[in-house]
Amino acid sequence: MLRYTWKRLRRRLSWMLTAVLVVLTLLLAACGQPAPGAPAVEPTAAAEPAPAAPTEPAAEALGSGATKIVIWHGWVGAYAAEIKEVFAEYAQANNVTIELLQVPDMPNKVQVAVPAGQGPDIIAWVNDKIGSNVLAQIIQPLEPYGVDESYLRATFTPVAADAVLYGGAAYAVPESLEALTFIYNKALISEESLPKTTDELLAQAKSYNGPDKYLFVYAARSEAYFSAPWWQGAGVTLVTPEGTTELGSEQGLQAAELIRSFTEIMPQQIDYSVADALFKEGKAAIIMNGPWSIADYLASGMDVGLATIPVVSSSGQPGAPLVGVKVLMLANQARQPEASVALMRYFGSADVQARLAEVNKQVPANAAAQEQVKDDPIIAGFIAQAANGKAMPNSEYIDALWDPLSKTVEAIWTGAQSPADAIAGGARLFEEKAALLK
Repeated sequence: MLRYTWKRLRRRLSWMLTAVLVVLTLLLAACGQPAPGAPAVEPTAAAEPAPAAPTEPAAEALGSGATKIVIWHGWVGAYAAEIKEVFAEYAQANNVTIELLQVPDMPNKVQVAVPAGQGPDIIAWVNDKIGSNVLAQIIQPLEPYGVDESYLRATFTPVAADAVLYGGAAYAVPESLEALTFIYNKALISEESLPKTTDELLAQAKSYNGPDKYLFVYAARSEAYFSAPWWQGAGVTLVTPEGTTELGSEQGLQAAELIRSFTEIMPQQIDYSVADALFKEGKAAIIMNGPWSIADYLASGMDVGLATIPVVSSSGQPGAPLVGVKVLMLANQARQPEASVALMRYFGSADVQARLAEVNKQVPANAAAQEQVKDDPIIAGFIAQAANGKAMPNSEYIDALWDPLSKTVEAIWTGAQSPADAIAGGARLFEEKAALLK
């Protein structure tokens, strides 16, 4: 059983107090009383009507069975449409009702709603929130309902299984994978000419680059997430389960020096929008980006290919991006836990994930589904890249990483600090932030 440190206990008590206040507010409102701290204002005939509060999306009910499974999610647009079709078919075939609610600000909403008994059965979110949600008792382990490590290892890819195990227990069913990879414009560079190592990348860029022309771009300046392939490819563990980092190691210095070398082959003011525009305008042959960008590139008429991130020359290991995993988690106080996990297992099945991949071009987490869709060159490219990546850390200490890593990359990119000083400062800042979570 998990034991809480005093700081974790204080956080838990704070969440419980917030939840109690929310419930009290709802009860008082139902009785016609003002909420605590709200001014008591008598309405008058001359008073202007108050502006309507912004409304959140309404729940969408699929099916009509007596058993109701409530899912809070962040799916939007066309991506969500096929997912809804999958759930609608399941609801009809299994005589259940599935209620879908798209919830803005999901991480904060569940912290209040679940302890108050007002949460969903299933939380559809991302794997890096698993650890913090376990500690806050927002989600529960799946072993009692037949989902354990052996099931995960037999059903999903290794990186997907790693992403949902916390403390040796299974806390989610994976949906799909996201990772950065190299995307190249076939009109500007051939597959045979792509650099295989970072030394080759730097050398080719120096001969290829010209006025307003670049071989390779990405969101390099201060972007922590986009820098991960270089740190991890160099052998750095960015966040350990114990809440430490290897950012300040010798391998960290090698990665920092590599990032510094990229300043010689890219615009100084590079960020996501600049890199994206250069690639779309045909001014950059290669960009490092994720699956969310592909639709725009194809819509613009570009003929693009995908290639795995080159080997980091200092280590001889391939660049290793963070692999984010979309997941379904079982909420604490779920009203229908057995039915919910049955639905989660269906959602994780090979046929469902292959179908979603074919329509949404997402990368299945299910290993058999990957085999079914591997003939799609875009999906195949991201499958190959995810195999070289590392699961996004799902411990609570991931929250201590982003700001220190961003500051480290910014200091290296601008030359404000030497690579050695930048990684030392970043490691110290991480340790300070992680200490607050212990």
